[in-house]
Amino acid sequence: MAGQDRSPSTTTIATKFLPLSDPSKVSLLLTTSGVTPGFTTSTDSAPDTDESPTLTSQDLLIGCTLAIVGNLLISVSLNLQKYTHMRNSRREVSKHYLSDPLWWFGLLLMGFGELGNFSAYGYAPASLVAPLGTTTVVANLFVAALFLREKIKPENIFGSALAIVGACLLVTFSQKKERILNGDEITQSITEVSFIVYICIEVAALAVVCVLLYRFHIVHVVIYLLITSITASFTVISAKAVSSMLHLSLNGFSQFHNAIFYIMLLLMIITIILQIKYLNLAMKHFNATVVVPTNFVFFTISAILAGTIFYKEFFGMNTLDICMFLFGCLLSFIGVYFVTGNRLTPNSDDAQPLSDAEEKPVNTDVPPWLSSNMQESPVQPKGGSNHHLSDADRNSSHEMSTSSTSDSFNSQDTLFEKHTKTAAPHYGTNY
Repeated sequence: MAGQDRSPSTTTIATKFLPLSDPSKVSLLLTTSGVTPGFTTSTDSAPDTDESPTLTSQDLLIGCTLAIVGNLLISVSLNLQKYTHMRNSRREVSKHYLSDPLWWFGLLLMGFGELGNFSAYGYAPASLVAPLGTTTVVANLFVAALFLREKIKPENIFGSALAIVGACLLVTFSQKKERILNGDEITQSITEVSFIVYICIEVAALAVVCVLLYRFHIVHVVIYLLITSITASFTVISAKAVSSMLHLSLNGFSQFHNAIFYIMLLLMIITIILQIKYLNLAMKHFNATVVVPTNFVFFTISAILAGTIFYKEFFGMNTLDICMFLFGCLLSFIGVYFVTGNRLTPNSDDAQPLSDAEEKPVNTDVPPWLSSNMQESPVQPKGGSNHHLSDADRNSSHEMSTSSTSDSFNSQDTLFEKHTKTAAPHYGTNY
């Protein structure tokens, strides 16, 4: 109200003592009087896009706190779900994990954790929220040791320290300014050429990974987590858009009349469901200490790319900030490598010592078509080893050798037929 009362009097003074033909002097007087030319104070208008509000230190603190708490809940959630899968595999009569209340409790914790991350996007840039996923990696060391009895080694502690230092560098040298976009600006960003190219690459990569998984049945942790990270990039974009429009709406600039708000909200829900599905499949087949850190690396890269291409969060950064930010990424990824090194779950089937009867054959990477033509025979000294045998013994030995060779060929043919009929694909191989 004080600004509105002061503005007319300033305009009156300007028009009274200055000629209307000299607008530059009027603009100068208005500026020195605290009134910006062309800026309207009506609450019905959208905020000036050139004067987008920036985050304060308190906003950044709130965003970081929400992200850290959310990642802690996600770490507990993932390990609870992994524990339910392990417990179910040890039962005589297994049941579907959806019927286990503990799995649903883990899912509920994941929901609260994702809600915390979503709220953090409203207070901090995506490039700042995503690297704080290091909290999940570090917390997973201790949570997995508590729930899954996974061992913690010195290299894991060293990796955690590197990951924390890397996260600190990311936070320190990342973009601190938050640009709040309205619905029209979000629609304009979607139609930019750079974002269209980015979407085409993402969709093509997702198609290739799905073909490898569902057509060639290649089951690998990278396959599941690539699907998770690609969908996570869409989650980051949509969550940031919804959070920005909610921020504007709560400050009096309603965005609920814009269709892009509901499109982004629907996209966020769908991609979150897909993330939960494929992340849960990865947790079902692989160790939590492998899935969680690898997912952190993939998610961080996808979130940074999404924030850079769609929201231009790194535009205007100097060379030092960019180099230190990349160095922080490198430290975090190296730390993740040490965290995941040589970690096994004692309760999992793969970690249990095998008995003599259950000992698995060594995979020599010999194709089945080649192994069917391979023969095994005892090694004999060159020059003949039966010179001391009698003629009758030699004839008997020759007949037994001929019979054994014939049986060997028949046995190998039978085994080859059984192998081609019953062989099943195993994890991480292409044949």
